[in-house]
Amino acid sequence: MKAINYFVLNIIVLSAFAACKRPETEQHDLDPVTKAYFDIRNGSTFTFTDFADTSVSIVYTSSNHNNSRANPDIENSEILFYDLNAGGKPSFTMRCQSGGAEFKDQCALITRDADSTFVGPVIYNTSGRFGPGQNSGDSVVDYATYSFHTTVFSDVLRVKLLSHPRYKEVYFAKRVGLIARREKSGKFYYVKSYNLK
Repeated sequence: MKAINYFVLNIIVLSAFAACKRPETEQHDLDPVTKAYFDIRNGSTFTFTDFADTSVSIVYTSSNHNNSRANPDIENSEILFYDLNAGGKPSFTMRCQSGGAEFKDQCALITRDADSTFVGPVIYNTSGRFGPGQNSGDSVVDYATYSFHTTVFSDVLRVKLLSHPRYKEVYFAKRVGLIARREKSGKFYYVKSYNLK
């Protein structure tokens, strides 16, 4: 009789746990347009130059590419990020996270230079259209093509920043990612050539 009572008790406890199981959270994926701009694979190279002195060549290599999920049991958002590094130069991390149907994909450039970290620009993609954060004072303009000297890019986003501590403007191109940055110091760097993996 004790064995039967113990068995019945186990069934009741297991049934209670099964009834309390959290329902599966809806999966939120990044918009395909976000991925078209920022899904840059490891080993891709980007040669930046100074707009005022095109003899400058700084080669950045992409690494740490990751495309995964944040908290699958809670928010279940898709996250995509990668790094760009060049020895002794500022490094960049591009990070995108889905926000679900009622929100927007958030895309942020993070710059590390010596002991300083700068977050931004931060832009948002809603149904394939990029825009700035609400009340940021920033602006995002789309161009079918955009050129720096003789280097031409297609599908370019030009982000003008109102009060960023480091940048005045940052440019992104579809399938290339970060292509140019105008710094508050007056320096302007752009990608003169690249090789995607």
